Amino acid sequence: MMAVSRIMSRDLIKIDKDRNLEDAINLMEKNNISRLLVTEDDKIIGIITEEDIANRLATGRERKLKTGHIHVSSAMTRELMVVERNEDIRVAARIMLENGFSSLPVTGDNEIIGLVTKTDLIKILRNSDAEVLRFYTRNPIIVNPNDSLVFARKLMLENNIHRLLVTNEGLLVGILTERDIASGLRIFRRALDKYEHPDIHKLKVHNVMTPEPITTTPRKPISEVVNLMLNEGVSGIPVIARDSGIITKTDLIRGIANGELP
Repeated sequence: MMAVSRIMSRDLIKIDKDRNLEDAINLMEKNNISRLLVTEDDKIIGIITEEDIANRLATGRERKLKTGHIHVSSAMTRELMVVERNEDIRVAARIMLENGFSSLPVTGDNEIIGLVTKTDLIKILRNSDAEVLRFYTRNPIIVNPNDSLVFARKLMLENNIHRLLVTNEGLLVGILTERDIASGLRIFRRALDKYEHPDIHKLKVHNVMTPEPITTTPRKPISEVVNLMLNEGVSGIPVIARDSGIITKTDLIRGIANGELP
């Protein structure tokens, strides 16, 4: 057994509920993180993630508003699910999987003392010699570079996934993540200052995707994939093979939760 307290992050990055989404995005980028704890009168009342921001900015009613005009409180998740600091990391992994979370606040003495994320969990796999072959997701959902960003986001929501592989004539040309989408929608809102009626459907996948992503193969060890994820700051890596796919932090968390990893 390994307690959550051994791997959790103690440096809690927070934002007030009355700040705007532009501030939240800037704070995430500054700290290279994908979530912030939300406060009211210095008390933690919720959490906001890149997914929350992308969901909020993609709604029809909000498309005409600038990110500086949308409050954090309108996009945050208020009902926090927590894990106790002495709980086993496998329990934390299961809670994340069952609820679609990428992080969990950690409690001790009835207060939040830390945060455990998927990134924290996969760090225990840095020396794993298990192969990618056993854990990666086959036949992932793909998009074309010329598909609209609105269409790509719809695919993510319908399939409850956080990234899409971008292919052109069968060749991998990029990867599209929630962070890319949030950044693209942020750029669109800035266009509201210059154009009276900008058309969001003209914003294409190739405008915001990450081109030429790093890749791996089925026979590579999990340790190599984990170190790539940590060093490059990515959460998913395309797997190049006859049976192509992608390996994500979620795939690795599933391995931890069911005891196959580390």
